[in-house]
Amino acid sequence: METATVVNIILSILSFVLAVISVVTVVITLRQNNKMIEDSTRPVVSIYNDQINTGNILFYLVVKNFGQSPAYITKFESDFDFKGKYGIRNDKDYLKELNHSVLAPGQSRICTLDYKKIDKDVTFTIEYHSGAGKVYTDRFTVDLKAGVNMPVGKNATENKELRTISYTLQEMLQKNL
Repeated sequence: METATVVNIILSILSFVLAVISVVTVVITLRQNNKMIEDSTRPVVSIYNDQINTGNILFYLVVKNFGQSPAYITKFESDFDFKGKYGIRNDKDYLKELNHSVLAPGQSRICTLDYKKIDKDVTFTIEYHSGAGKVYTDRFTVDLKAGVNMPVGKNATENKELRTISYTLQEMLQKNL
């Protein structure tokens, strides 16, 4: 074989190897970019507790979508029986109604709980998906009483009849509602 033919064969093989490496690199980069885009635009549903002091302390369970796309909830379960534990007199389990609901980005659902009737940590299992159909499953164990009784000073009005309005406005400012 002539030298020119050998050089052409070697250059052809090297060109083929470089082309394969380039294609593999592009595919890996596209997959990473796709994952980064998905992570930045997906719904992120969290469960936590909070309280509001309007003169009478109200204790809440909050389910909120912190993500950038709607969360279509397909399963919402807990290992705690919330019947009779809400801040109202009713034996209905309101949290079960979160099954098949939708939380828009930044939207939350809250329910009042009776602080005295919550006596253990609660494990929540939540399954939801985005509009793209990717399914997310999260499991949270939450101590619903942890950290809700942090002291925060309030300024009462001179004449006590405006106390509730004053406390509520201060609470709204603090919570940035």
